[in-house]
Amino acid sequence: MSVLPPFALHRPSTITEALEALSFDDMPLGGGTELLLAMRMRMLRPDSLVNIKNIPELHTLEIDGDHLVIGGAVTHQTAAEHPLVVDQLPILRRVLLEVGNPRIRASGTLAGNLIFAEPKSDVIPILLALDATVTLVSSRGPRNMTIDELILGPYYAAREPDELLSEIRIPLGRVLRAVYLKYQTMERPTVGVAALDHDSDGDVVRRVVIGAATELPVRHDFSPGEPIEGKSIAETMEIVPDIAGSERYKRHVVAIYVDRALAALDREERA
Repeated sequence: MSVLPPFALHRPSTITEALEALSFDDMPLGGGTELLLAMRMRMLRPDSLVNIKNIPELHTLEIDGDHLVIGGAVTHQTAAEHPLVVDQLPILRRVLLEVGNPRIRASGTLAGNLIFAEPKSDVIPILLALDATVTLVSSRGPRNMTIDELILGPYYAAREPDELLSEIRIPLGRVLRAVYLKYQTMERPTVGVAALDHDSDGDVVRRVVIGAATELPVRHDFSPGEPIEGKSIAETMEIVPDIAGSERYKRHVVAIYVDRALAALDREERA
């Protein structure tokens, strides 16, 4: 693998200092698992990187009212091992422990995964299923948005060059039970399926989110008693063929894994 191109490095200790350094050619550096790889491949050539790892506010992991708040510099492994995630969102813990490999989990951040908008992400589908929102901050103030508002396409997120993703907020007390299954033949998933029963003002809504097989995750919400069939869902999706499989093959895998996820969900005990 080629060496990194030359760049300057900023080491801010506050969010304000970080925002002053950010621009189109000056990019935030969290875990760097995606960014540094893109730089080695000469897909990105920033003038400088703004290291956000030493900003205390971005390492927050706490309960705020009825939400779990995860700071922008929290790694997958840190979140997975945190008592609040273990106790309040075990499905998120299970997904995070399946991300990449130990090195990726130890250095990569949830926020970085979102901002890079990797279409074969494990993290994006589960956060979409959990109704997570994010806060982007800049000198103009904060912006709050949902996951589907943030992720606009493959490797394309709605972050302005001078913005920083400061936190992820996940509502608590809504998930009754949840599962995540994925089919993986290479480093990243070919198909990932999150299925959960969701308390929506007293009604139980069954939600299915499919990732990796399409450019953007696909979410379906089903009313109580509404029939759900993997094949029917798969037939409506715009599957992207790639080295992991043809359109026909991946559509077949989606159908199988949706049915398996629903069967596993029915076996899960309610939280």
